[in-house]
Amino acid sequence: MPGGSMPMNPLVDKLSIDESQSVLDALKCLEADPLKIAFVLDGSKCLVGIVTDGDVRRYLLDGGPTGQSVGTCMNRHFHSVRIGASREELRKVFALGYGVVPALDEQGRLVDIHTRHGATIQLDGFALGAERVFVIAEIGNNHNGSLELAKRLVDASIAAGVDAVKFQLRNREALYRRKADGSRAEDLGVEYLQDLLDKVELSVDEHRQLRAYCKHKNVTYICTPWDEPSVEVLAGFDVAAVKIASADLCNPYLIAKAAGLGKPMILSTGMSHEHEIVRTINQLHGLGVPFALLHCNSAYPAPESDIQLGYLARLRQLHPLVGYSGHERGIAITLGAVALGAKLVERHITLDRGMEGPDHLASLEPAEFRQLVEGIRQLEQALPWQKSGRRVSQGELLNRENLGKSVIAARDIPLGTVLEADMLRVASPGQGLPPYRLPELLGKPAGRDIAQGGFLFDSDLVESRREDKLTFELPIRWGVPVRYHDFLDYRCRIAPDLFEFHLSYRDLGLKPQAFLAEVECSRLVVHAPELFENSELLDLVADDGAYLQRSIDNLQRVVDATQQIATFFPRAKDLLIIANVGGFSADHPRPAETRAGLYERFHASCARIDFGSTELIPQNMPPFPWHFGGQRHQNIFMMPEELVAQSREHRLRLCLDLSHLQMTCFHFGLDFQAALASLLPYSAHLHVADAKGTNGEGVLIGTGDIDWPATWAQIRRHPAVSFIPEVWQGHKDHGAGFWSALEFLMRLEK
Repeated sequence: MPGGSMPMNPLVDKLSIDESQSVLDALKCLEADPLKIAFVLDGSKCLVGIVTDGDVRRYLLDGGPTGQSVGTCMNRHFHSVRIGASREELRKVFALGYGVVPALDEQGRLVDIHTRHGATIQLDGFALGAERVFVIAEIGNNHNGSLELAKRLVDASIAAGVDAVKFQLRNREALYRRKADGSRAEDLGVEYLQDLLDKVELSVDEHRQLRAYCKHKNVTYICTPWDEPSVEVLAGFDVAAVKIASADLCNPYLIAKAAGLGKPMILSTGMSHEHEIVRTINQLHGLGVPFALLHCNSAYPAPESDIQLGYLARLRQLHPLVGYSGHERGIAITLGAVALGAKLVERHITLDRGMEGPDHLASLEPAEFRQLVEGIRQLEQALPWQKSGRRVSQGELLNRENLGKSVIAARDIPLGTVLEADMLRVASPGQGLPPYRLPELLGKPAGRDIAQGGFLFDSDLVESRREDKLTFELPIRWGVPVRYHDFLDYRCRIAPDLFEFHLSYRDLGLKPQAFLAEVECSRLVVHAPELFENSELLDLVADDGAYLQRSIDNLQRVVDATQQIATFFPRAKDLLIIANVGGFSADHPRPAETRAGLYERFHASCARIDFGSTELIPQNMPPFPWHFGGQRHQNIFMMPEELVAQSREHRLRLCLDLSHLQMTCFHFGLDFQAALASLLPYSAHLHVADAKGTNGEGVLIGTGDIDWPATWAQIRRHPAVSFIPEVWQGHKDHGAGFWSALEFLMRLEK
């Protein structure tokens, strides 16, 4: 494998840890791994050791500390194979008792993982058994003997979003018995089926054309051979996998013949007793072929009461890689199978359920199949759980703060007063200590003056508080976000280069003079409200003309308020207004081709606003911004290349939110550091916070996905920018989250 190439198997990244990580990190990796094994890599991605669940547990039982390097408990003596090892080589290794074998390149780097019992298998570049469910559209004989109809079914399957299409191949002379005189020996149902197959079978040459068509259309081709001569035909087809129908699960001869192709195998378990399934599993283990089992009820259509979907759990005890082959009406049960752990799904597809044939009635039409695939992809996002308690989502945190309750002061409480029950009460919002912690406060002296209605925090549970003046030495201008009501408190504690006022729509009706005092700051930043009267978001590209005009008027109000605040910032050379300018949609993203028109509408809206001495710096947005405690879709001011283009063409400076940028890069698979490098030259101001995944916004710096040493090294090369720590709930407990973030960044300077 050439230097710098990516691993072949996605499991490599999932099951690997760096040798600098701790035993605790290894334990977390093992907890999320069904194989219970982790591969320890050095800085060059070379394999230096293997650690198993048993290794870690023995280490901990011997009293080993969890903070030590994983190297203290890993096994440095392991068996490996070279990349591209043959099935025979792997079979010999597995015969020694190894269940998982790493494959290394010439430099000793881990590039693939082979498993004996098939928790995952590679199928046409797809890691079967990983997070993404593999969806197969079973075309079978629903082409009714027409090559043209078969191609239309392939196209419909691709449009539905499937990963593979599957056909069936029969040699009827070999498949069915005949009498001595050569006539058919069957009657009734079998006779009807044979007559039907006479009409709907495609020739071998037509199957070859379908294989070529699938390759041209870039969709995986799978086939079910119903007899041994058909297996021999498939040997020349380069199939990605071989499917064994339920009818042949008890046919060890066909299974052995198909295994000889050296391809992954998928076997349906319909019509079989458990002891027959176990016998087949043992045969496949002996053959050394990777395989998956599909739970199935072989009735067409299958009555819901006969499906026994819960058997998936038992099937997974017999073999770790399982899926579901469904013949029921509708999509609900198949979605249920995915929720219960099916990693493969197979459903029949037809263009018309009313066509003649045994499978049409149990098939899905294209629109239904599309709904099924969309439902599966939604489930993939909803199912993952880290097995470390319940994680409260970002949307829930927003709603908890707005809807929850806190312990507050029932009256003014002077410094030193011993807290008693009648001094405290519970009220919304949920920005302080939760109500169940109220008893912990009783009997403790107040470490500060607490005004009536003030929140109680964690720091109120300790005897003393840090009220000294705080100083931070940073290479670029810094500040903190404030509201009118807490500005004077922050002014007494810090001397920043700027303050960023976060306004609410109610603040726009207030005169700021009552809340402010003059400061020496070199910059003033004002963040426009995200929500205005009547629960209306700012949207400078709204389709509704009246809504658009209200947004323009509301931003003009923000400009006017900024100019009033500016009288208290006489040395500020920049008066910057941050706004989330709109361009969101409720249920789906807008088509990409509409974005140019939305940007034009934005600039037209700005032309109708008198910005005076202020400057609008639009904020970049994440793919799924939170509005009203729920997610929407963002359409503009999100993609890095579009932000750069807008800045160049319109001399526009940005407020670059690093958390939003990381979520965008995570969702679209972009390089964060490259995006940051392209955007910093066009950024006037930064919101500095971490992010986790696509919706973990504003998490504590150092706990998310951002590489902070690399990120800070880039930022400090742009001294013209300024920043605030935009930490979720950083204002709580008198800015504790802000001070923690600033101290973190100062440590990066050392």
